[in-house]
Amino acid sequence: VFASKDEIFCLFEGALDNLPSLRQQYGLAKNVNEALLLIEAYKALRDRAPYPASHVVGHLSGDFAFIVYDHATSTVFVAT
Repeated sequence: VFASKDEIFCLFEGALDNLPSLRQQYGLAKNVNEALLLIEAYKALRDRAPYPASHVVGHLSGDFAFIVYDHATSTVFVAT
């Protein structure tokens, strides 16, 4: 699954077991896919310094891998 928003790009493979609760936690619509959810979670934590963007991984449950690229900061965030 691929998504982009505000010059942040995410490629996601796999499944999140807790996707419905994560959508609710971030105030997202029920049709938001995993890649867009990760972009929103990344943005929320990035903008709430001093939390590292990697903090988002601790809330994810399932079998997955993803790459997030933030063009504005030239940051690549990868998790498996």
